Amino acid sequence: MVMFQASFNKVCMAWVLLLASQLTLAFEYTLEFSEPELQEKISAMMPVTKQTMMATIVVDQAKLELVEGSDKLAIAAKLNATLLGGLKATGDVKIQGTLTYNAKEGAFYLQSPEIIELIINEIPPRFHDQIKQLAQKGMAKKLSDQPVYKLKDDDMKQNLAKSMLKSLQVKNKTLVATLGLF
Repeated sequence: MVMFQASFNKVCMAWVLLLASQLTLAFEYTLEFSEPELQEKISAMMPVTKQTMMATIVVDQAKLELVEGSDKLAIAAKLNATLLGGLKATGDVKIQGTLTYNAKEGAFYLQSPEIIELIINEIPPRFHDQIKQLAQKGMAKKLSDQPVYKLKDDDMKQNLAKSMLKSLQVKNKTLVATLGLF
């Protein structure tokens, strides 16, 4: 009888563990975002303008690139600058940041966007750092404040799963986010 009881307890424990693992999977949700889907969201944030007494910087025509094997996005864009005295310049800028998830809002944000490349035409190199700082401030504020993607409140699975981000990674030019309760 004791042997039967021990075997029965093991079988019961196995069933409980199996059910618990299935329940955990039921509260897991994987979202996949293609580059074109995210490009649409980034394009909607453009143009970004930063104006001071010394200059006006406008960043526009953003093209998104997902950084493979990471949780990062890169954005290449056109830059237009007008400096004090009417001096105008154009160029290219590349910004990179990490995607983060805000569970309370159910939204993904680009955190710490940083200019990693800047090419400016028509302006002497001694002014490039000032332009970079202005563009950095404008881009960081705008891109950090607006969500890249927000989960849908009317989707029951997304609502259940939005409490916790389990993983976020770029795979095959697709951003894969796994959310869940556990």
